[in-house]
Amino acid sequence: MTALLPVDEDFFRDPFPFFDRLRDSGPVHVLHARDGSRFWLVVGSTEITSGLLDRRLSKDPDLIASARTRQLSERGTITPAAEYELDEVTLFLRSFTGDVTSVVRDTLSADHAARQAGAFGAIAADVLGGIDDTDVPVDLVQHYTLPYSIRVSSHLLGVTEPERFHRAVHAWLSARDDAGREAAVTELNAHFRATAVARQDDPADDVVSALVARIGVGDLDSLNRALLIFLMISSETVYSFLATATYLLLTNPAQLRSLHDDPEQITTALEELLRLTGPHNISAQRCATEDLELGGQRIARGDLVAFALGAANHDPAVHPCPHRFDLDRSPRRHLAFGAGRHHCPAAHHARAALTAGLEALLHRFPDLELAIPADKVRWQPSETLRSVQALPVRLRECAAVAPSSSGRNSFG
Repeated sequence: MTALLPVDEDFFRDPFPFFDRLRDSGPVHVLHARDGSRFWLVVGSTEITSGLLDRRLSKDPDLIASARTRQLSERGTITPAAEYELDEVTLFLRSFTGDVTSVVRDTLSADHAARQAGAFGAIAADVLGGIDDTDVPVDLVQHYTLPYSIRVSSHLLGVTEPERFHRAVHAWLSARDDAGREAAVTELNAHFRATAVARQDDPADDVVSALVARIGVGDLDSLNRALLIFLMISSETVYSFLATATYLLLTNPAQLRSLHDDPEQITTALEELLRLTGPHNISAQRCATEDLELGGQRIARGDLVAFALGAANHDPAVHPCPHRFDLDRSPRRHLAFGAGRHHCPAAHHARAALTAGLEALLHRFPDLELAIPADKVRWQPSETLRSVQALPVRLRECAAVAPSSSGRNSFG
């Protein structure tokens, strides 16, 4: 089956009916993106898991760039602007698949994540402490999930002058035009340079120190690029998922009530939320290094392949009643963080940061509610990242909090 990838509000809000229709006619399909490019989209859970484990589907940035260039040439749409954009994407992917992934895998271990859990909780409490209990609607993204994610990423990076750094990151992620983004990146690069020089002589248990050890300070362009990539990906995952998970809880009051009644469910709830609404809807593309078969389709050498992780997490063959929010569902059977060698190396930290952020929010504002109808909430216009764009809420502060028997605070 050949189809166009939808790029409308309905898909951004709820892509799963589209994935269901594709899966009903087969697990692997040819799709065309907005720019006319052609790629295979895998929607079957079994085939996605198999594909993620298949070394013949490569994330090599140069192979992917070559395949995209060939497609542009075949369509007669290759232009200097298109070539420049492709070069920038390739540089990004080289840094991500090489320096960033290696450092994250080596530095951000499960033990490291366990050591940071207390710090993440303190960051969340501090950010929430700066939000007034008010009847006036506030955007939870701008007031909580984005500032929290920035501070978590800053903590992991180990930057100097964190308050100035937080403001620069917020300006970068919130910029509405190229001039604003460029100004913010210039300031961020200055922060990175100062921190890198400091860490060269006095390394610490942080990402900047690890990247300085790998890249050095002689190639500041490569170092700054790697740090920006880490900052973008780590912040984006946390703020987008926390906001979307909160939306899902607020639109499923029975599950929210159950979580309030039994806060010990937070771990299971997080896994179910990741399955239902993980931030990475469609994976980055891979390039086939040789002819192969996947899901009954012949993938030719040089073809591009992407995996609909959101579709896998809603596959009824794996998850009965897949669109139902079920706190009793068996945990960690989802692909929100990928699988095999493509499993997210920072998954331990993501889970720790997301758990701390969600616990703190429900603890501080147990009567949180949407300030607008659910169908009026705006979603990010992206086919790959599924996230609310803004989340207007009304806050209700918890006056007194009783600790649970485990030592954890209850939510209400």
